[in-house]
Amino acid sequence: MLKVTTPAAARMAQLLKAEGTTAVLRIVRRNKRLKIKVSALQPGDQTFAHNGKVVLAIDSEVSPSLSKRQLDLRQTDSGPRLKMLLH
Repeated sequence: MLKVTTPAAARMAQLLKAEGTTAVLRIVRRNKRLKIKVSALQPGDQTFAHNGKVVLAIDSEVSPSLSKRQLDLRQTDSGPRLKMLLH
């Protein structure tokens, strides 16, 4: 199962403030790469919450490939960025 760190969840909550109340971030596979996009919850999604609000959703097709990964936050010169790591 994907592990989401508290700093990463807080960053996702911050990114979603400008979106609608039902918006979540979703990890999807595009061209063999993982991407994060704004989406809505779908039936069967695995979800991750921050302070009681769902901030991240993963569908059943992508979820198994993330079982040994961790979503974390790293600081860059241009600001904080979400980063997928092996754990």
